[in-house]
Amino acid sequence: MIPSKLTVDQLDNYFQTATYVERYMPSPLNMKNKRTEMFLVIDKIFGIGKDKDSYKNEDKPRLRIRLNGEQIQIYEFCILLLVKANEKDRDIISLRNFPYKRSFRQLKQFFLPSSHEKVRADYYKALYELMSLYNSKGYKFICK
Repeated sequence: MIPSKLTVDQLDNYFQTATYVERYMPSPLNMKNKRTEMFLVIDKIFGIGKDKDSYKNEDKPRLRIRLNGEQIQIYEFCILLLVKANEKDRDIISLRNFPYKRSFRQLKQFFLPSSHEKVRADYYKALYELMSLYNSKGYKFICK
């Protein structure tokens, strides 16, 4: 459950959780015959056995990752919160967290000639603005 008041660190952790959830969310398209990137990584490292429920040379079943309700709720909250942000804040937050989490040194390539310290300050400023928006308006405003 999302608390009524957030801190910047909690919001950053929520965006990290949203990054994880997006990686394992099923695609809205018909994905029966298409492989995801994670499946390709597992296939390259381990390979798939004859019965498709085990790896090559092992009797263990394949690892199945399932998301819980709290993780999906945090993901939806973060997406709705990003919609309410202004364009500059939305860009820096989405580039940092989606489709995977980037370091500030990787992120500075998108914001040249800024240093990674300036990018970090801008990122936390964007999180602070979103946090203050949520703390002042509340959850119902975010969900509209």
